[in-house]
Amino acid sequence: MAIKQTFICPFCFEEHKTSNVQFRCTNRRCKDVEDIELTRYENGDISIPKMGKSTFRAASKGKSIPKSAKCPECNSSTYAVVCPSCHNKLPESTLLGKDMIISVVGSRETGKSHFVGVIINELIERISVKYGGAMEGFDDTMSRYKAGAYQKLYMDMQKLDLTKSSVQDVNNGAYRPLIFTLKLKHKALFKEKIDSFTLVFFDTAGEDLNDEDTMSTVNKYICKSAGIIFLLDPMQIPAVRNQLDENTVSRASSVGWKQATRSDDIMSRVSKLIRNDKKMKSEAKINIPVAAVFSKFDVIAPLIPEGSTVLETSPHCNEKVFDMSDWHNVDSEIRSLLVEWGAESFISQVDLNYTNYSYFAVSALGMDNNPKEDRRIDRPRPHRIEDPLLWILKENGVIKPSKK
Repeated sequence: MAIKQTFICPFCFEEHKTSNVQFRCTNRRCKDVEDIELTRYENGDISIPKMGKSTFRAASKGKSIPKSAKCPECNSSTYAVVCPSCHNKLPESTLLGKDMIISVVGSRETGKSHFVGVIINELIERISVKYGGAMEGFDDTMSRYKAGAYQKLYMDMQKLDLTKSSVQDVNNGAYRPLIFTLKLKHKALFKEKIDSFTLVFFDTAGEDLNDEDTMSTVNKYICKSAGIIFLLDPMQIPAVRNQLDENTVSRASSVGWKQATRSDDIMSRVSKLIRNDKKMKSEAKINIPVAAVFSKFDVIAPLIPEGSTVLETSPHCNEKVFDMSDWHNVDSEIRSLLVEWGAESFISQVDLNYTNYSYFAVSALGMDNNPKEDRRIDRPRPHRIEDPLLWILKENGVIKPSKK
């Protein structure tokens, strides 16, 4: 099969030459061997390694590898392709399509888990369909998503718990990304063609961003991102809190705003992490697209001037392109609000560190759906949650911008 020269593993985020890819035997009768690489990936004790079928390289020919390979132990054929570093099974789109690692970053209680939980359902049920495609989960991704965030939000209709730190509890599954293949049709010269994109979502705890040592260990995926969605909790801004009643503020953030790490501080740490990984000079700007996003927009909607574009429903999906006029208006409105509310330090951090960025506002749960005291919510009806992701997809050439 025709493949890329290099790929990024969606599990360990190491980059490899495709010619170095490995296969894993799938013959149940073949003997099990110690799998040190997979044990290390799962933060296990290598003195008690996980057992599994053997892995091995297959001879590559130019820019292609065989669809299958024969196990040197039992001589049976296998189609299971694995990463050379962590030995996790790789989706076909990792080798054939475009890597689209989406980092959702923010301090504790900015709404990262709710954003990821809702945007995935929107991608599956609405967004991919509107753009003439489909989104499929890889391996156990769909079952983990359905049993986790989807069950809690859409069936139990309850607010999600805070994500546990990957450092404090290595067995909580936070290190396992949610991996999907987004398939979209486009018109080629004489026929329709289907493009595949590997979408990787990672939900890390806010405290995993609180110091650079932890970040460098747990958040390697940020450096390989096709785009970063940086969530801002408006409750951290004094000018916003002062305009809202105490009950509204407390329900919007179960963690006191004084305990949360400042957004501009986390932005600075993330930028330093990326520069160190890419061996960039401290003054060099980073070219990863950054969507700076006000989360919990439902809480601050009463403070937004009447007639603002950001109060309207997102038009992108219905138009099947990325509406540039709508994007420009929303970006300008959010920048103006940040200045009005005295958040210039965050604007400065973004501008000093990145070449390509834009501002958005979203509500994952929807307007008038603030969690009640018993954590109950109505079924999520998100407001503009697709905007930052669609902008990143547009910046990566996945969807087209409008001509206006």
